[in-house]
Parts: sequence; C-alpha cells; structure tokens
Amino acid sequence: MKNVELTGDRPPYLNVDSSQIREALVHSSKQPASLLGTADWKAQLQETTDRPEFSLYWQQIAETARVAMQEPLPPLTYSNFRQFAETGARKGYEDVYFERRARLAALGIQAAVAANSDEERAYLAALEDALWDVCGEYTWCLTAHLPAESDPVSEVDLFAAETAETLAELLYMYEDVLDRRIAERIRREVRQRVLEPVFIQNKPFFWRRADHNWSAVCAGGSGMAALLLMDDADELAAAIEQVCASLESFLSGYGADGGCAEGLGYWVYGFGYYTYFSEMLRERTNGGLDLLASAHPRNIAGFPERIHLSQGVYVNFSDSGEKEVLPTGLLHRLMERTGSRVVPYDAVPGLLSDPVRRWAHVLRNGLWTAGEEAQVVELSMKVEEHNSSHSNVSVFNELGWWICRAERSGANQNEHEHKHKHEHEKRPLAYGFAIKGGHNGEPHNHNDLGQFIMHGGGENILCDLGAGMYTQAYFQAGREQIINISSGGHNVPVINRVMQGSGNEYRARTIMQRTNELGLEVELDLTEAYPDAGLARYTRYAQWICPPAEDTVTIELTDRFIWSGEEKHFEERLISRFKPVIVEKGTVYWYGTRAVLQLSYDPELLEVSMYSTDHVDHDGHPFTFYTTCLAHRNAPSAELETHCRLEFEMRAGEHDLQ
Repeated sequence: MKNVELTGDRPPYLNVDSSQIREALVHSSKQPASLLGTADWKAQLQETTDRPEFSLYWQQIAETARVAMQEPLPPLTYSNFRQFAETGARKGYEDVYFERRARLAALGIQAAVAANSDEERAYLAALEDALWDVCGEYTWCLTAHLPAESDPVSEVDLFAAETAETLAELLYMYEDVLDRRIAERIRREVRQRVLEPVFIQNKPFFWRRADHNWSAVCAGGSGMAALLLMDDADELAAAIEQVCASLESFLSGYGADGGCAEGLGYWVYGFGYYTYFSEMLRERTNGGLDLLASAHPRNIAGFPERIHLSQGVYVNFSDSGEKEVLPTGLLHRLMERTGSRVVPYDAVPGLLSDPVRRWAHVLRNGLWTAGEEAQVVELSMKVEEHNSSHSNVSVFNELGWWICRAERSGANQNEHEHKHKHEHEKRPLAYGFAIKGGHNGEPHNHNDLGQFIMHGGGENILCDLGAGMYTQAYFQAGREQIINISSGGHNVPVINRVMQGSGNEYRARTIMQRTNELGLEVELDLTEAYPDAGLARYTRYAQWICPPAEDTVTIELTDRFIWSGEEKHFEERLISRFKPVIVEKGTVYWYGTRAVLQLSYDPELLEVSMYSTDHVDHDGHPFTFYTTCLAHRNAPSAELETHCRLEFEMRAGEHDLQ
C-alpha cells in the first residue's frame, strides 16, 4: 500500500503508508506503560474513588462486582441462542450476553481499587473465572450478526472485536498476577477467533470497507488487540495497515461538516472506537502515528456539542435517542486532543448506564475523565462563548441538518401573580429547532426527509421517536412498516395516502438557506421523497425567528404542493410524547414541564384530530406518544397549487389548560 486508499478523486484522510507504519513501530517501545492512555492506570483509577462525580460510577462497579463474586456468570444457553433464527427476537440472548460482559468489566476495574491484599486476591480469583468462561463461549458474536453460512468461532462482528479488545486489555493490566494458563488461553482464543481471521487469513468481512460504525468498531477493536498481543513486528505492521484502510472507509462516511448520519449514539460507538484505537497507536509509536491530528477527525469530534439542544437532550434523527449516554472519558480526551467542547454533565456514567456494558467506555471513563480544574476551565470557555441572546445555529450542509438554539429568561406571562416559583423556573429557558434533508439511503436510515424537532425547556416537545427495538424485522425488507422508520411516524406529511420510500433516490434538495442574528430560514425541495404521490413539486419552508429582546420564539412552516393528478389531499402529522390540547378550532397546545408550544393553523383548510399509540423504546421500555393529524380535504379540481402554513410559538408556560 503506497498510502491508505483513495476514495474516488479525494485524497486520503489518513496520510500514512506502509513504510511509515513499520518505521513508527520499529522505533518505539514494544509495550510502553501508557498504552491505555495514562502512565499509571491503577493509580488513576484509585484517584477517582474520592471524586464526587464518580459516585455513580463506583457504586455500580462495586455492586456488579459483588454479584460476580457471589455467583457464576449466567449461562448462554442454546435455547436463547436459537431464538433469533426461529423468531427474530434478540433480547433474550443479548440480555445474558451483556450481563456477562458487565460482570467481567466490573471485576476488572474493582480489582484495581481493592482495599487490601485479601480483597484483591478474591476479586482476581473471580476475574479469572470470568475470563475463563468468556474464553469458552461458543461464539463472541451476537446471534443477530451471524451469517447463515459461517464458522461462529471465527466470525468477527462488533462484539467479537470488542471482546478481543477487552480480554487483551485485561491481560495487559493483570498479566503479572493472572494464572499462566488464563493468560495463555486469552492469547490463544483472541488469536484464533479474531487476529487470524482478520489479519492473517484476510477474510472478506463486509465491514472492512463500510462507511459507518462497523468499520471503526470491528477494525479498531481488532487493532487494539493486535497492538497488545502481536509480538512479530512485520505481522503487526501488516495488521495496522489493514486497520488504517478500514478507518479510512469509516471516515469517508462523514462529510466535511463532521456530521454523523447514523445519529449521536453511533457517533459515540464508531468515533469512540476510532479514538480509542488512535490513542493506543499513538502511545505505541511514541506519537509517530497520530490519527487524530488531521482536520477531518477534528471536525467529527465536535459533533455532539453542535447537536446539543439543552440539559443533555440532543437532536436525534436516525437511530438515536434524545438522551444518549456520552462517555466522559472520550469527551475529555477529544477536548485535550482536538479542542472540541465537553457537553456539560452531572456525573460520570455508570457501568449500567450503557445498555451493552462496553468495557472500552467504562475503563476510559475512569482513566480519561479530567478533574475539577479542567472542568472549570472548560465551563468558563463555554459560558464565554455562549453568553449571547442571539440564536446559535449549527449547519451541516453535506448531511442536510440545520439546528437552532437560544436561551431566554424563562419567565412566563403569569409569573408576577405567583408568590412562589419552583427553582427550575428561575433558570434560563432553552429553545431549539432542528430540521433535516439528506436522503433515505443513509446508515440506520429513517424515511424522514423534512423531519423537524421543536425543543423547549430541556424537552423535545415535537419529537423524533428515535431508534426502535432491534429485531430481525428492523433490518429486513419491509422495515418501512415499523413506526420508528416509517415517514408516518415523523413530522412530515402523508400525501395522497403515499408515504416516503427507502433508498438514495428518495432525497431532499436544498433550495435556500439563510442565517442571521434573528434565526434561520431553510427551504427544501422534497418532490423526490414522494415520486408516486401525484405531485409536480413539493417544497417545505421553515423559518425560526428568535428576536433577542423577546421571551418567545416562533417557527413558521409552509408546505407548498403543486399537483399533477386528480387527487389533491394530504395529512400533516405531528409527533409528541406530550398529549396535545385542542381548545378551539385553529389552535393546538402542547405543554412541557417548563415550555408551552402553540400551533395556529387555518381551520378552513385543515381538520384536526389526535390519537395515542402505546409503544416501546429501543431498550424495551413502554411509553405512549401522540400523533396530531391535520387533514386537508381534496382540493377543487381546478386548483393546481395548495399552501399549508403552520405557525408555532414557544414560550415559558404552565399546565393551566390541562
């Protein structure tokens, strides 16, 4: 390889070649003490035990480790293994799999802070049992990721790569105290299951050239295991070359704007593993190879802050949640390395805050989360940057996302009539708006061209449902029938009973965008989102208006339909977790905890109705959402064009009408 492969006519993001990789590895220490990104990992973990922001972190580590000391890992039974193939259900097998990984991680971290030698020996004995058990699993892959015709032992998916990295890092941390047979088995199993299939046999795994999270996680996890366990210099150099090629493909999935089409949760996953591997490689080569040094990954690093609305709530287009758990270690290391901002947080995430209990995140939260002094500096920088009454706008031109934020006093119209106010009502009130274009062939795609979110007081009042529960059907043909994916489950219209389709050909085109101190204007041509709906043209215009001197914001949304057929009707849909209140024709209210959203529409043009849906979220937790429908009766035959204007106003408010 002359250097990491080109993508089309674009120069490579990672300007490294074979000779650079070999030279950097040869001229560096074989096993530096800082491969985990800190000079003394055990002392670093010890130091965090007295820090208040780590209270939840250590509480969950200790409780999970205590369970792991008292009972063996729960078994991965054949009954659970066969469920996915027979029913499409994933949860039964994965619940057990992730509990096993949680206990392994807890023992690996708790042993480092044992109170005395006897306690340490007890934790290490339990750790050895857990390591032995994981080494003996039938496969390290999830059942949902196993191809029909493959060797389960040597198939490498996301979780096989993660497991290889976990075992290799635990061996790196504890090899001097682990039984020799445990160490030998870890080396043998990681090599047989991951290193040989990926780097020696060069199996044609699809993820090698994927432009999404799979390439970063599979290559990064396997690459970290190689850095820790491969002793032959030529073999290791060839492996790192392969990893860099996959990471080049991963980076190509991000445009120059640094936006992640898969959503924030997959930014954490994919770019997290990109960062973890990059940092280990930098340490291993004494800074000779630094994959975070170029402009493109630095742009990607700033993604979370740019889509943060307020109070830990984010824009969650695609398969993401409104409130994603962001690993604080990752955020602080990216701040240190790239200058990106750390989104404010109250506590370091606990082991159980991550539904899949990822070792890489929880370990680096303990090792990389900066102390109080660094956090104060970061907070002062953020306050200085955002101490403005003007709108703050983030634009992702290549991704097709536009995001607006503003803070106001939070005073509602009746404030002076109340003698006592809740403490939260004294804080500034954050407003936000986001709208997207793009296309319907993106990774973890939803059919959501023209989708928008309205945010007030720390809540997405008009929302995106985000990721649904993953099953076999969620990733198969016909997935458009699932409400999280269907355009019918988004804040976009159904036109002549036609919804949006899936694929790159269903796309939005930007007609106009304009930002100023008052806000944002965007107009999208969405005709290609509905090719079979009897339209000559369909455009959506959105304007966010947020005057600095006022405590309200307004959003004007205008859909313009130019008809080409006899049918001329549509239904606007608005999705919320808050029950709408319809008090009179032409007006709808949604009441959040601190903000009220008011919709004004033309009752001569639109007829309003509402229905509720009981649903489950990505993790299987039940919730109810409400769909407000604004139905347009069939236009007169002579009418060639219909305009639908929706006017929204957001302000501080109470539940006085509910």
